[in-house]
Amino acid sequence: MAEFTVPTDLELAAITRRTAQRMARQLLAVSARYDRRGGRVMIVLTNGAVVGFPLSVMPGLEQATPADLRKIEVEGGGYGLHVASLDADISVPQLLADQLGSTVMSRAVARANASRANGRTGGRPSAHKAA
Repeated sequence: MAEFTVPTDLELAAITRRTAQRMARQLLAVSARYDRRGGRVMIVLTNGAVVGFPLSVMPGLEQATPADLRKIEVEGGGYGLHVASLDADISVPQLLADQLGSTVMSRAVARANASRANGRTGGRPSAHKAA
């Protein structure tokens, strides 16, 4: 089993810098509220974007009433939403990945697979010349 070593000041500064850079790229919640007109929970993200999700895609809120959603708290530095009246907790990164990331990720995976297949056959197929 590896023995724990205390990081030096230089190593600690590098770790802190990398963590701050990672946090700056992470999309987290700044605030959240229920929009009665649209029937959606609206979330303001750290990059300024506002996203809205219907209750049907939010775990624990599927059957919530407007009265249940009067107060939505942002917790964990923006990583989670909490609805005290329902004792419901929602992971913001997971919600974004489940609802918004699937199309982007599936296209990226498809491109990577096509690139691998082309590489195995000697590269990108050449264009056919008309005779």
